[in-house]
Amino acid sequence: MEIVTRNIVRFLVQKKLLDQDAVVAGGLAVSMSRSRNRFVRVTQRGGPGFFIKQAIATEPMSIETVKREAEIYRGAFGDERLVPLRELLPAFHDFDESQNILVVQLVDDAENVAEHHRRLRRCPPDLARRLGQAIAGYHRIRFEPGKPQAALFPQKPPWICDLHVESDVSRLRRSRAASSLTDLLLEAPGLAAHLAAIREDWQRDTLIHTDMKWENCLLAPRKAAPEQQRLLVIDWELADIGDAAWDAAGIMQAYVNFWIGSMSANGGTSPDALLANAALPIDDVQSAISSFWDGYVQGSAAYRPVTDAFLDRCVRMMAARMLISAYEMSAHVEVGDPRLLLVLQIAFNVFENPRQAAGELLGIRRHQVPDAMLSAPSSQAALEQSLTHEAQHV
Repeated sequence: MEIVTRNIVRFLVQKKLLDQDAVVAGGLAVSMSRSRNRFVRVTQRGGPGFFIKQAIATEPMSIETVKREAEIYRGAFGDERLVPLRELLPAFHDFDESQNILVVQLVDDAENVAEHHRRLRRCPPDLARRLGQAIAGYHRIRFEPGKPQAALFPQKPPWICDLHVESDVSRLRRSRAASSLTDLLLEAPGLAAHLAAIREDWQRDTLIHTDMKWENCLLAPRKAAPEQQRLLVIDWELADIGDAAWDAAGIMQAYVNFWIGSMSANGGTSPDALLANAALPIDDVQSAISSFWDGYVQGSAAYRPVTDAFLDRCVRMMAARMLISAYEMSAHVEVGDPRLLLVLQIAFNVFENPRQAAGELLGIRRHQVPDAMLSAPSSQAALEQSLTHEAQHV
């Protein structure tokens, strides 16, 4: 059965999630959307709401990801190894395996963390610390390397790590801007080696979200005081048994990209001009990143003894995650935002010296950003020339 407006109510009644009397009384509202999967939001007057996700039957990847997310929800409420997830997830109601339909609590009075930062126009350190603690919490879910794991988890590094070994990258050429960016990444000096190093060092010992970003973190209720808001993490379709550093890197790059996003192109589109017109002070961003890292390390027994080495891995993965963000920025436009080039340039520079980036860009050790971290080193002269050449297209 394909979930559509005319049968969604019947489905919920059959699952004993919705009372027939509530249907008769009225007050139900249903809205639908679609991306990788079908989504349905159901609200009712005086009763709980439901968020329903159904795989698209003709798309194998859609089926796989919905089943994977359902496994996360079922495990969190049934497997003792996944207990740290329970406080981060909306309530789990049902998974219909025959129709690949997942039903969870609708968190309708919430804003995601990206919206929260845009509304405040700053980066609260207390929230950053909570994010670090939350991610460290589910990273305590450990798996023994080499032992068989659930078939639903592919245990693969993110796609960006395979960019230079893929025989066909045509799927990445979704727009003129995306095509130009793909060519730039393929030709960037040294990038293949950096990504190969991440791929070869990839750990497979903990549960990771894989698509960790502000948009997948919710604060509810929306208007409550910060200390009274619940933090939830949603959209576990790409969850995997993998490398904890990747999730931490996702939050780090969110802060850096938020800073870049505050830059105005009114004074010019060169990196120097953009940096000079940042509305968000870098000190604000660095303070939040430092708090995030403190929260993560305090909550992580596994990585506390090897903090420096783990930090270096997180920073290198942050650079790779920034490349994914740059691609996402370009995927559906013909001419990209000029700030996209700055995302790329900083990512490449971070790859060149992750230890320096940790202290001087992210503020985890020192709160300053020297020119060396924001301008291309001499070894990347060819890349700088390529960036300049592609600026009108990306």
